[in-house]
Amino acid sequence: MTDNHWSNMAEAGAVSGIRFMFWVYRWFGRLPFRICLFPVILYFFLFRRSAREASLNYLVHLRDSGRFTPSAPLLWHSYQHFLNFGESMLDKLAVWQGDIAIDSLEFHNHEVFDELVREGRGAVMMGSHLGNLEICRALSRRHTGVTFNVLMHTAHATRFNAMLTRANSAAHVNVIQVSEVSPATAIVLQQKIDAGEFLVIAGDRTPVSGPANTAEAEFLGETCELPQGPFVLASILRCPVLTLFCLRRGRRGQPFFDLYINHFADRIELPRRDRQRALRHYVQRWADLLAEYCQRAPLQWFNFYSFWHRPGSESNTEKSTDQ
Repeated sequence: MTDNHWSNMAEAGAVSGIRFMFWVYRWFGRLPFRICLFPVILYFFLFRRSAREASLNYLVHLRDSGRFTPSAPLLWHSYQHFLNFGESMLDKLAVWQGDIAIDSLEFHNHEVFDELVREGRGAVMMGSHLGNLEICRALSRRHTGVTFNVLMHTAHATRFNAMLTRANSAAHVNVIQVSEVSPATAIVLQQKIDAGEFLVIAGDRTPVSGPANTAEAEFLGETCELPQGPFVLASILRCPVLTLFCLRRGRRGQPFFDLYINHFADRIELPRRDRQRALRHYVQRWADLLAEYCQRAPLQWFNFYSFWHRPGSESNTEKSTDQ
């Protein structure tokens, strides 16, 4: 695994800073949090060069692909990008504490999800680090009998997850560490699908197991690596696949969210003789959908690492940020 891999990024002092900000929110509310947010985010923007460069590189890709028209220098948009990330942290805590009301969400294309719930059928729900995947908890409030199982790289954010748990110890969620999925785990996941439960997995970060489990796709005008895992898992479980995006609307006051649920496939078919071509097809469809939603919320893409870096590639994937 290369040093550029997202899972190698240290939590460093970020957790202590976020812990302080959460304390401000819990005791003083959203407005004081937002006031304190600006200098904290400015610090990370100024001194986390790799994250800043990743942000600028993403914005350049978005601009050059025709999906984003800057209204100011890219450096300013990059700082706004960081601010959006900071507010997403607040929203994560707020949803854990039950502070985001169900009427703060507008559900789009939810009929396919409602139908699966009525039929008692489970599915894989693919999300990303675009927007705020934590808001899927609101779905469990909308459908009180539905269980969500979130597959995530918990080893990368152990202390952050512990903070969220302390924020509301009564908030229960099934979290499965994806870096430890085994045949035995697959059996457990099949049982959950058969019981009508939903598996939520992010499909925009390469697996910690390395590039062997990725596929190339064009994303915002350049080739990147995306994980095959969600599609392989869905093919094994022989279940429907939905996509899930939760995008924040508005910057100030009480937030409002648009939650988009899309049908992706009734089943993921990976024929033995043409497996790799089929995987590339599904991965490219997913990359195209990601790009479409990036255009809807360009500053809510929270992958602050070298996204287009490909292991073994000698080419420089960093585009010029010249104005």
